[in-house]
Amino acid sequence: MVRVITQETYDEVVKENIEEFDMSPADAIADAKAQFEAQGVDLSNIIKDLALHSTDNHLITTILNRLRQLCVQNDYKDDEILLELDKLKVECDKEIAYRVKAGNEGAYNILIDLLESRLKIYFEESNDKDCRFIIKVLSTLVSLMNMQPDLLEQRGVDLIKSSLDKINNEDMIVHLLKWVNMCCIQHEHNRQRLFQTEIGENLLKIIKSGSHAQTVSEAMQLVRKFTLDDDIRVEFGKAHEHARDLGIKLLEPLTSYLKANIKPPVVSEVMLTMATLLVRHELCAAVADAGGDAALFAVLADNFDDVSVAAQASKLITALAGNDDVKKKLIKAGLAPIIVSLLGRHAGNPNVAGLILKCIAALVLREPDHSRQFFDSGAPDAIVECMKMHPDQANVQKNGCWAIRNMVARCREQNSRFHELGVESILNAAYDKYANAFGFDIKSALRDLECDVKLVEQWTGTGVQMER
Repeated sequence: MVRVITQETYDEVVKENIEEFDMSPADAIADAKAQFEAQGVDLSNIIKDLALHSTDNHLITTILNRLRQLCVQNDYKDDEILLELDKLKVECDKEIAYRVKAGNEGAYNILIDLLESRLKIYFEESNDKDCRFIIKVLSTLVSLMNMQPDLLEQRGVDLIKSSLDKINNEDMIVHLLKWVNMCCIQHEHNRQRLFQTEIGENLLKIIKSGSHAQTVSEAMQLVRKFTLDDDIRVEFGKAHEHARDLGIKLLEPLTSYLKANIKPPVVSEVMLTMATLLVRHELCAAVADAGGDAALFAVLADNFDDVSVAAQASKLITALAGNDDVKKKLIKAGLAPIIVSLLGRHAGNPNVAGLILKCIAALVLREPDHSRQFFDSGAPDAIVECMKMHPDQANVQKNGCWAIRNMVARCREQNSRFHELGVESILNAAYDKYANAFGFDIKSALRDLECDVKLVEQWTGTGVQMER
């Protein structure tokens, strides 16, 4: 178990080194670090170079005290607060220890107070001066809450929702969404509280408007954040429920947006967001009915050489292939030779090649007609060449095994071609490396290729006679 200490404990040890052992500040800090690290203490949240003779001397403390003084004055000048906010942002951007100190000393409440009071004025007057001030506060909040989303509380949640409901300025919305995105990273409770405010309606409005690319991009990032399951403190999250509800609401407008924006980098983000939301059969069908399949062909035709587009298009096609009817529609439209050509074009990139191989595996699963179309398009050669090219890439080897197994499982006449390409030795070499990780998948491919493979019986009886 990782051990942790407070900033005060660290400060006391360094101060003791200076006062009782007559060490220089540098030696005192080095000795304290060595002591704690030897005890297995995690010092990532500790400011090591803190001026220790008085914690009030630390710059973060000084900045926050100055902000408090300014906030209680009725005649303060914006420039004075903006200057302190700039200083605070610089400190928070240094490392997590500085952000933790700022959070512990009340920086979040100061910023929320500033934001709340200035938003109230902005909603009444809507002037550029207030807009710039609000953006600065939001930017500082993003820096402060980086890797510490626990600071968000109900007042912040309510402020986020009311702001999204009322603000029309694109720059302000972008910075507001950046803050919301930061609040949702590795924090399931924040995601659920925000989702319960019906923030999906605000995201729908932003995506439907489509007038500002950066705003739409931030909105799509937030959509994907709601589908994460990255908070180890929560046993069961609501990633699937969020994806389902957002998919029902957003997939149709996202499909329309995809049709109108087929150039990178926007198109890659749209496809990634759509793939994230395709968690049910009816959602796949809805995208196909809205013309998403045709849009995919247009995207691939215009961006065949783009690595990012190839990767995200493969993810989207794999997700759509979860619906058998949509899968058949895609193949009928001529997708097989395009995918094989795409694999040949991007074979040198192991990440993209792995995604395309996974896409092939999904498209041919339980579909012998699809398998034959891929075979006729030269898929065996492309698959085997990829596996030869990347013997040390686990994702390529695993997804290649899936693609081979699914192709030949119901089309054993294809085995001879794979054997001609030397696939057995490639699979055996992969088994030697990855037996513990996905040895079963490799043996499944060898079995369906009718190779000599030893299958181990997983569960056996003990031979004990059962009494009646």
